[in-house]
Amino acid sequence: AQILSNENQHLLKVILENKPKSLKELENLTGRAKSNLSRTLKTLSRYGIVELHKENNALVPEVKATNFQIEFGLKAA
Repeated sequence: AQILSNENQHLLKVILENKPKSLKELENLTGRAKSNLSRTLKTLSRYGIVELHKENNALVPEVKATNFQIEFGLKAA
């Protein structure tokens, strides 16, 4: 659930709408620190939500997943 927090949903929307060409550009668009963005994007990439690739020595984020379905179950003791 934390992975799809409101803050991260906003981040994904900014990436989709602006297609930043670097983390620095994304930092300027969001106001989030580069270290925070880097950590968040690496987590999102582990879940296949974002892909990070290098272009001209810059790390470029690309959103790969936009629709999510969450399932969970509770077991009685």
